[in-house]
Amino acid sequence: MPLVTIKTGFRLPDGKEETLTQYLCDWPGCPNAAVHVLGSIRELRALAVVCEEHLPPRQRPKTR
Repeated sequence: MPLVTIKTGFRLPDGKEETLTQYLCDWPGCPNAAVHVLGSIRELRALAVVCEEHLPPRQRPKTR
């Protein structure tokens, strides 16, 4: 899963440049930001994350 960091060019009160960091969806070819964790393996520091569009049906939040 790619980790994308964007430097905004704005300065924080402490003088550091503001940065925004987000993971991209693990689905091949999907450019969306990841919002759901499917699973992780701590020992390998591996993580599977997907966007709302690629969330498996069994993990979708139920809406009434």
